[in-house]
Amino acid sequence: MSLKRILKLLAAFFTGQGVSIVTQLLVPPFFLHRYAHGVEVYGEWVVLTAAVSYLSTLNSGIQTYANNQMAIHYNGGELEEAKTVQASALKLSLTLIAVVAVGGSMVLLMPVGRWLHLRYTSSLTASLTVFLLMLQLMTNWLFSFLCNSYMALGRAHRGQNWGSAQRLAAILAMSAFLWFRATFPVLALTQLASMVLFTVVVAADMRVTAPVLLPSLRFGNRKTMLAIIKPSAYFGLYSASGFLVWQAPVLLIQLFLGPASVAIFSFTRVIFNSSRQILSVATYAVSQEITLLVGSRDWRALHRLYDLSERVVLFMVTTVSVGTLLMCPVAFSVWLHRRNLYDPGLCLLMTIVYALMAIKDHKSQFQWSSNQHQKLAVISMCAYLSMCGLSLIALRPFGIVGVMVLWVGAELVQVRSILRLNEKLFPPEFPVSKAPVMRAVAFLTICLALSVWPVYWSEHWSLMRITGIACAAVAILSVLSYAFFGLNGVRAAIGARFRRRCALAE
Repeated sequence: MSLKRILKLLAAFFTGQGVSIVTQLLVPPFFLHRYAHGVEVYGEWVVLTAAVSYLSTLNSGIQTYANNQMAIHYNGGELEEAKTVQASALKLSLTLIAVVAVGGSMVLLMPVGRWLHLRYTSSLTASLTVFLLMLQLMTNWLFSFLCNSYMALGRAHRGQNWGSAQRLAAILAMSAFLWFRATFPVLALTQLASMVLFTVVVAADMRVTAPVLLPSLRFGNRKTMLAIIKPSAYFGLYSASGFLVWQAPVLLIQLFLGPASVAIFSFTRVIFNSSRQILSVATYAVSQEITLLVGSRDWRALHRLYDLSERVVLFMVTTVSVGTLLMCPVAFSVWLHRRNLYDPGLCLLMTIVYALMAIKDHKSQFQWSSNQHQKLAVISMCAYLSMCGLSLIALRPFGIVGVMVLWVGAELVQVRSILRLNEKLFPPEFPVSKAPVMRAVAFLTICLALSVWPVYWSEHWSLMRITGIACAAVAILSVLSYAFFGLNGVRAAIGARFRRRCALAE
């Protein structure tokens, strides 16, 4: 287990999450204040992007499995096998791109706007926007494949930094066009141009800094391509469940409640996505290390990594989640200048969902990064399919609240199931305990119960008062969580490693 690699990836993820937060927070205000009917127009942009996002499920399994397997082969000294997996996966991706590009062009002839019940976007504009977003998404398959390849050499932070640079450049360009009230096709074309440019740049960087990682199709073969399909299909299944949880609710809310409800749901989710990105930093910082340790079969170090990273994640869950919840009125007021969009009940349910997701993300990362993801993919798909199916019944009588309650249930089922899968991942001599997660859930429940009164009454408070209460709550919860989840052990482990490095340097 390399602390240096973890810290480099941690720094890259901090940068990446900062960029993601900026990208999520920058766009909505432009829609609200530069376009007539800004709330509804933003809602329709979200709907169009959601309509395309399902395509990400087609290739994510191939590249995730291939990148993990490449890293495992490289760290096992199997260079030829690594190159074969990489080239075969690339051939599969290029074949898929060709098929989807040809088939996707048919969308130009379809009445997309009418199908999605759009009110402020013509059908032709909607169809052209969807097609350009499809091309952008397919280009992203190649870009992500290249960026994730750096993990094989223990340089995942470099690929992460390139991804952050691309997102930042794309969102700045889009913001400039939003200022001039650009049409949806122009906005989509901006995203596509940025993705093409950075794909070329990353390929050039790889040729200079890591030529061994540059893909060569001559290593690919039909046998390996066929062997990749089955395990990558499970990753694709997991990615499809991501579409069900992130995009399908948007489409259902649009069909049942309209674009204004989509916008409110999306605004609230953006705020909590920011907190999730903070919570995910510790989880994704160890993702590369998990793959490398599995490749070297160092179960003791992997078990130690599981324990220490779990403490960090559980320490952050309640503190960040409750702090975000209490700051929601401030976020709506300062970010959107629309405090009336603040919905206390929706925010409270979002807090529960995102706290459970943070716990689930940490546990599932160990299955994901070790390519032991098959059962996890099936569980996630079943949970989110049930959520979306029941949402069809719950949306009309209960509105967005009905969807949120079902979402909470889906996350609870997955957390319980993934804990069992984690137990089976490790050999018997390295047992995994469920007790820390149970304590975290109990602690979160108590804190949320105490937060109900300020959450509902904060609608009538000043922003300064809300900020003061939120800061005080975060400070108190940080101290309590530090002791409750044993962060002293993490501090001692990191300190010991630094002392050994200093001693070797002397």
